[in-house]
Amino acid sequence: MNKKQKNIKDNCDGWRFALFYFLSFAAVSLYGTYGSLYFRRRGVSDVQLGLLFSIPAWIGIFAPMVWGIISDTLHQRKLPSLIMHIMTAAVFPLFWYWDGGNFWLLCLWMGIFTFVFSASIPVTDAWVLDHLSHRGGDYGKIRSWGSFGFAMSLLASIFLLKKAKMSTAQDLLPVFLGFCSLRIISGLYALSLPDYHTRGKRPKLDWKDLEVYLHPFPLIFFLAVFMSRFLFSPYYTFFTIYLDEMGIPDNFKGLFWVVAVGFETGLIAISGSLLKRFGPVKLLLAGLWAMAFRMFIFSVNPGWHIILTTQCLHALTFGAFHVGSIQIINKITPQQFRASGQTFNGALQGIGSVIGGILGGAISEKYSLTEMFRIFAILAAAVTAIINLLFYIWGEKSISQTINKSKN
Repeated sequence: MNKKQKNIKDNCDGWRFALFYFLSFAAVSLYGTYGSLYFRRRGVSDVQLGLLFSIPAWIGIFAPMVWGIISDTLHQRKLPSLIMHIMTAAVFPLFWYWDGGNFWLLCLWMGIFTFVFSASIPVTDAWVLDHLSHRGGDYGKIRSWGSFGFAMSLLASIFLLKKAKMSTAQDLLPVFLGFCSLRIISGLYALSLPDYHTRGKRPKLDWKDLEVYLHPFPLIFFLAVFMSRFLFSPYYTFFTIYLDEMGIPDNFKGLFWVVAVGFETGLIAISGSLLKRFGPVKLLLAGLWAMAFRMFIFSVNPGWHIILTTQCLHALTFGAFHVGSIQIINKITPQQFRASGQTFNGALQGIGSVIGGILGGAISEKYSLTEMFRIFAILAAAVTAIINLLFYIWGEKSISQTINKSKN
């Protein structure tokens, strides 16, 4: 194979992973956007909702690590990805058939669903980074297709869901059908992707190599990852409900998420140049500061057009933070533990989501959603200032120092 043919093949493989991201996130968007609204319409209270959505956070602490270790131990990504996607499609319909009576049964189903769902994206990230290390390419350009799939799925929901201001849980049936179909398709499609992790000699795993995580820079980074999800988990849980209380129709709710993901997609697509110019730490901090401002806007009861405009900041609160975080965890983690590293990153987010979700639910139940956003905006600003100072002391130069220590 000559150089030109090799470049064509590498580009084709990159597009194949881009399509996998597209299919995977198209399903994730339906559950992430309409899941909490569905449970609310089934009679779940704010406190119960906070508890229910703390379960994915609890399970997310260890489940991604389990799948990451399985993937690294088996030295492959394909089989774990297939199992996770198909099992998720099999479990998700249980939510639809819940009779509305036994809340603890609903919690059990949520736990099972989360176990097979939570690690699919981190393992995919590790898989794509495997591809890039072997074939080269731009992570941002590939990953942006996941955000594009997220947005396209929500655009479809605008036409498939009812336009009435007053709707029922049954009106969200297209969400269930779309989610299950997309998970099955993406699971089967995973079988066609190249699995680089299976090639060559398999290195022996020495878990002592992960002592690199105990150095100052990684510890500050992990604190930032934890706090990002702690501070923003109420947004993911309650934002659609917040729109519902404003009287926004179901089909129009999706537009708010489409705008957010649209700007996120644009930033991720150019993230390669942003990383070269600013570095991953500045992207992390930009995401945290934007998070504080965004929560403040939600707390002052603005008009729907102001909220829609504010959704543009999702490019920073998710896009910039995500790109920066996976680059850092990939740099400081030994190669043979890349999947475990990405899933550990997800586990920290799970811990943050547990605390943030429960606290957010309790505050909104006692006061209101706007008061909850106000409190979290203040917390976000204070915490970000502290993290900013810590990164100033142990800056980006510590990344290379940490990597060198891990190799010694």
